[in-house]
Amino acid sequence: MHRCRQIALNTCEESAEVSCACVGGEIDMAVVKKLIVGLFVICLVAIQPVSPVFAAGTEGTIYDPQLLTRMKFSAAQLPTIKDILNKSEARIVDVFAKYKIDPRAKPVFDQLRAASTELQAIESWEKKQMKRVLNKSQYADYLEILQGTAAAVIKATRDD
Repeated sequence: MHRCRQIALNTCEESAEVSCACVGGEIDMAVVKKLIVGLFVICLVAIQPVSPVFAAGTEGTIYDPQLLTRMKFSAAQLPTIKDILNKSEARIVDVFAKYKIDPRAKPVFDQLRAASTELQAIESWEKKQMKRVLNKSQYADYLEILQGTAAAVIKATRDD
């Protein structure tokens, strides 16, 4: 006779039903099938497509001004600022997709020029929204950061 350990496999968090598999002896194939199906579902959830903003967003790229880390906002301002930035980001992602701009790749001048009218409209909208929320000093800092980000993107289109 062998000594075995039992592994408990819950079919779901709310279920009280527990199945056991014997390790070191005979294997219960029904339990193995449940385990394989469970692992497959976990893998599908782990690699499922996420929102376009997250998947193809500009976070961490040359296009990202990193406003939330480079500026200080009050607790009252922060939710509104995040909402504005999320809306801008979503619109930018749509424009990038339309013009096949990969935010992770080196900026291509012709693609950016083709998208410039739409990107400028987004920037204009965002500036109007931010001006309503930020004080004069913050707004000046915001504009300076945007200008620096734009300059870095333009420079990157020229770099080899």
